[in-house]
Amino acid sequence: MMGYMKTLLLLATLIVTLTTHAKTNLEIIKIGHPTLRATAQEVIHAEISNPEFQSLIDDMISTMSEAGGVGLAAPQVNKSLRMFVMKSWPSVSLTVVINPTIEYLEDFGKKDSVEGCLSIPGKNLKVQRFKKIHLSYFDRKGEYISVELNGFGAIIAQHEYDHLNGILIVDLVEQMISKINYIGFSNAPLM
Repeated sequence: MMGYMKTLLLLATLIVTLTTHAKTNLEIIKIGHPTLRATAQEVIHAEISNPEFQSLIDDMISTMSEAGGVGLAAPQVNKSLRMFVMKSWPSVSLTVVINPTIEYLEDFGKKDSVEGCLSIPGKNLKVQRFKKIHLSYFDRKGEYISVELNGFGAIIAQHEYDHLNGILIVDLVEQMISKINYIGFSNAPLM
């Protein structure tokens, strides 16, 4: 009987632990919400190691994955913080970006990018992005990272960085027509 009680207690402890640390999917706010147009606030470096902040990171990663996105900025989940997450297998590994700065490497030029946005459901728009950027940021451990990105990683980072500055892809569209046929861009990545 005592062995049975120990097993039950162990099982109950395990269930409580798993549900306490379970990732939560956050609500992704949509175009028209004022947080999407605000300039996000810097994250205080000492707060990065805070369990609540680490939980927010985990929840954002889970939310991005569940929504089928390749990037998600904190303002998109109604948190006005200069932070985003991104991942696109196999070219972009899971990256947590806190307090980023971007240097646009103009010498490498720009290219067309067809993008969707988790905050603008059902719309995929063609915008111009720099081919190569220099991204500096803090990771989820609070370590300073400085990298050059090109290709899809550079596109995702630029899209998410725009969110931190209150910019949406609709602001970048060169040709806005009231009724654009989006069928040709139906498989654009969601960010």
